[in-house]
Amino acid sequence: MENTKQPIEGVTTGILNVAGAELYYETKGNGPVLLMIPGANGDHFIFTPIREILSKTFTVVTYDRRGFSGSKLVGEQDYTHRIDTDANDAAALIKHLTKEPAFVFASSSGALVSLQLMVLHSDIIKALVPHEPTALKYLPDFEKWKAQNQAVYDLYKKEGEGPAKAKFVDEIIPGAQDGEFMRGGKGPETPNTTYWFEHEIRQYPPTDFDTKKLEENKDKIIFCVGRDSVNTMPAWPVTNLAKQFGTEVLYVPGGHLGYALHAADFAKELLAGLQKRGKL
Repeated sequence: MENTKQPIEGVTTGILNVAGAELYYETKGNGPVLLMIPGANGDHFIFTPIREILSKTFTVVTYDRRGFSGSKLVGEQDYTHRIDTDANDAAALIKHLTKEPAFVFASSSGALVSLQLMVLHSDIIKALVPHEPTALKYLPDFEKWKAQNQAVYDLYKKEGEGPAKAKFVDEIIPGAQDGEFMRGGKGPETPNTTYWFEHEIRQYPPTDFDTKKLEENKDKIIFCVGRDSVNTMPAWPVTNLAKQFGTEVLYVPGGHLGYALHAADFAKELLAGLQKRGKL
């Protein structure tokens, strides 16, 4: 595995070569490593505002998940086990950058990856904060939501990105401020969104996570929900899991994109939540 770095305005950039991909990542700050796993867009850029705050406490690591933005695919990909591959990529970054267990924050699709990261690599995690993973396994109406995701994909194939994104947003976070940002503009389809539609919207949410393994590590997990999300589907899986595990949910500002739209307040309450749980 190779690594190339250069300082840019306090940010160190690098490429980590892993099987099948070149992972682009950035680091900023000092202290214990905090890996931030992005959601559906797969791009590290979404974390830039909150990174500026959290880098005063952590060495914040942001990256593009494989197949998105700067993280190029190399050779054939195993799409039948892609969430495992995504989790292994995150583990490789942690192992590359620190010899100590790391903090992990992840949201939405990235939070699904982070749950699998905990299942497969719990020994390298000090604390995991999964923010609103749409883990359908933990919903009583699993089949309904799985069918809805398939319907969104079918609309994408028929009418394109715009109508499909609108349908997706209207189903998971109806009426939310965050939804306007998630819809995006009316420009051409982007490679990131195309990749997500083809390889994640149907595949990641139905993942059959090892719940027993997650429960064994419940003291490391701080399930996280935006206060504006409590009546929407992304809040329900982790709320149900926290109830099952007998743990508390960390409620934070905003909704599904609270970490981006309310970065300062979100960071403050995230840090407070970690301190309350004895992780800082």
